[in-house]
Amino acid sequence: MNLYNASRLSGGGLTLEMEEERLCPECGATMIEFDRVTEDGAVFIWYACTREDCSGQWLTKRAMRMCGV
Repeated sequence: MNLYNASRLSGGGLTLEMEEERLCPECGATMIEFDRVTEDGAVFIWYACTREDCSGQWLTKRAMRMCGV
Protein backbone atom coordinates (compact mmCIF):
# COMPACT_ATOMS: atom_id res chain seq x y z
CA MET A 1 0.00 0.00 0.00
CA ASN A 2 1.46 3.34 -1.07
CA LEU A 3 1.01 5.85 1.75
CA TYR A 4 2.41 8.89 -0.01
CA ASN A 5 1.65 10.55 -3.32
CA ALA A 6 4.77 12.41 -4.45
CA SER A 7 3.38 13.30 -7.87
CA ARG A 8 1.79 16.59 -6.74
CA LEU A 9 3.69 19.85 -6.96
CA SER A 10 2.98 22.86 -4.78
CA GLY A 11 4.62 26.25 -5.25
CA GLY A 12 7.34 24.82 -7.46
CA GLY A 13 8.49 22.31 -4.82
CA LEU A 14 7.69 18.65 -4.39
CA THR A 15 5.31 17.83 -1.53
CA LEU A 16 4.26 14.53 -0.01
CA GLU A 17 0.59 14.07 0.79
CA MET A 18 -1.23 11.26 2.52
CA GLU A 19 -3.60 9.30 0.34
CA GLU A 20 -7.20 10.16 1.03
CA GLU A 21 -8.56 6.65 0.49
CA ARG A 22 -7.78 3.79 2.91
CA LEU A 23 -8.43 0.14 2.17
CA CYS A 24 -9.57 -2.36 4.77
CA PRO A 25 -6.78 -4.75 5.83
CA GLU A 26 -9.34 -7.58 6.17
CA CYS A 27 -11.44 -7.39 3.00
CA GLY A 28 -9.95 -4.64 0.81
CA ALA A 29 -13.06 -2.42 0.80
CA THR A 30 -12.85 1.34 1.25
CA MET A 31 -12.59 2.63 4.82
CA ILE A 32 -14.00 5.87 6.24
CA GLU A 33 -12.92 8.01 9.17
CA PHE A 34 -14.93 6.89 12.19
CA ASP A 35 -13.46 8.88 15.09
CA ARG A 36 -10.73 11.46 15.78
CA VAL A 37 -9.11 12.21 19.15
CA THR A 38 -6.40 14.78 19.95
CA GLU A 39 -4.11 13.84 22.83
CA ASP A 40 -0.56 14.82 23.92
CA GLY A 41 0.22 16.74 20.72
CA ALA A 42 -0.94 13.93 18.43
CA VAL A 43 -4.11 13.19 16.50
CA PHE A 44 -5.41 9.61 16.62
CA ILE A 45 -7.75 8.73 13.73
CA TRP A 46 -9.86 5.56 13.68
CA TYR A 47 -11.03 4.24 10.32
CA ALA A 48 -13.83 1.67 9.89
CA CYS A 49 -14.64 -0.59 6.95
CA THR A 50 -17.62 0.45 4.82
CA ARG A 51 -18.77 -3.15 4.24
CA GLU A 52 -21.67 -4.06 6.49
CA ASP A 53 -20.44 -7.62 7.16
CA CYS A 54 -16.81 -6.64 7.92
CA SER A 55 -15.44 -5.40 11.25
CA GLY A 56 -12.10 -4.16 9.87
CA GLN A 57 -10.56 -1.13 11.60
CA TRP A 58 -7.37 0.92 11.28
CA LEU A 59 -5.79 3.43 13.66
CA THR A 60 -3.34 6.14 12.62
CA LYS A 61 -1.37 8.52 14.80
CA ARG A 62 -0.18 11.82 13.33
CA ALA A 63 1.57 14.86 14.73
CA MET A 64 -0.83 17.79 14.94
CA ARG A 65 1.16 19.75 12.36
CA MET A 66 0.46 16.99 9.77
CA CYS A 67 -3.29 17.45 10.26
CA GLY A 68 -3.31 21.22 9.90
CA VAL A 69 -4.21 21.73 13.55
